[in-house]
Amino acid sequence: MRSLLEVQKEFPHAATVGLTAAEVEASRQRYGSNRLTPLPKEPLWKKFLEKFDEPIIKILLAAALLSMFVELFRGPEGAGGNPTAAAIALVVLLGTIIGFSVLKLGQWIPSLMFVSAVLMFFLGLIVPPHHPSVEGLAVMIAVMLATGVAFAMEYKSDNEFETLNAQKESIPVKVVRDGEVHKLTLEDVVVGDQIQLEMGDEIPADGRLLHATELLVDQSLMTGESLPVKKHQQPPEITEHGPDKLGCLYRGTQVVDGVGQMLVCEVGDRTVLGQIAAKLSAEGGGDEEEGEGQPDTEEARVKRKLTISKALTPLQLKLTNLAEVISKVGYWAAGAIFLALVLIRGLLGYGVEGGGEL
Repeated sequence: MRSLLEVQKEFPHAATVGLTAAEVEASRQRYGSNRLTPLPKEPLWKKFLEKFDEPIIKILLAAALLSMFVELFRGPEGAGGNPTAAAIALVVLLGTIIGFSVLKLGQWIPSLMFVSAVLMFFLGLIVPPHHPSVEGLAVMIAVMLATGVAFAMEYKSDNEFETLNAQKESIPVKVVRDGEVHKLTLEDVVVGDQIQLEMGDEIPADGRLLHATELLVDQSLMTGESLPVKKHQQPPEITEHGPDKLGCLYRGTQVVDGVGQMLVCEVGDRTVLGQIAAKLSAEGGGDEEEGEGQPDTEEARVKRKLTISKALTPLQLKLTNLAEVISKVGYWAAGAIFLALVLIRGLLGYGVEGGGEL
């Protein structure tokens, strides 16, 4: 961050009456605007596929897949299915199992199960005896409805967040120019601007204090510390910078109490917040899920501020745990029923002829 002396050397009256219109334009041309590089958005197709990665959805997909598979083998009313179609279905089923257990494609398994079930349905529809699984189709429709509604709700909430985020950028900032106080948008702030700060304001750019009266600033975005820090002006020749320096202020931090005047030294992507945002953008936005095990780093805090948080709420955590318990019970119950039917048919000779059905 530039020192007060450097900025005042370029703009001699910045600390007193503020910049002139010509100086504002010159500053913008040289140092750029106060706009951050936006983080890349997650593709819609990826958001949609994420809706399949739920325990209950996985159970339904597995049920649909098995229903399609069994129907291709059995045929209508147990008369026997098409051997070619059954062989293709077996290959598809084995491919799904291999992808899960051998190739470690866990995140793609729900999507692969869905595609496999669709392929089996159309296979049963096209290949004689043209008898696809109606039960499997019903389950697939239920899955599509559930995932479609969840995706639509998330898409709507994302758009609302973007709208609110855009409105936040238009919050007025009190800037002194030509000896008068003007209310400008955050993006209109340039290097050399004199900003008036009071309780409740968000620091619009990186800068150094000119004057301060009992100024307390919440720097948790930068340091992770929840307690506000008392700030005061330092000599103009000071070049050291950092959240621990009492004369330095950083974009995104909050004024908790007091008043003060700061001189903008860095804007846009040259701010600490902008540098972290640019780094996240270069890394693809950091799509990893947030959770209790994730470290609370500076990058993580900035990401939470600039993007929609994926961290689960306490209610969502409880519902997720409940769904996992239900899925485990369902898996064990399905396995037990399957083994019981195999034993009944193998040991007692029951089957379709005996009035039962496997």
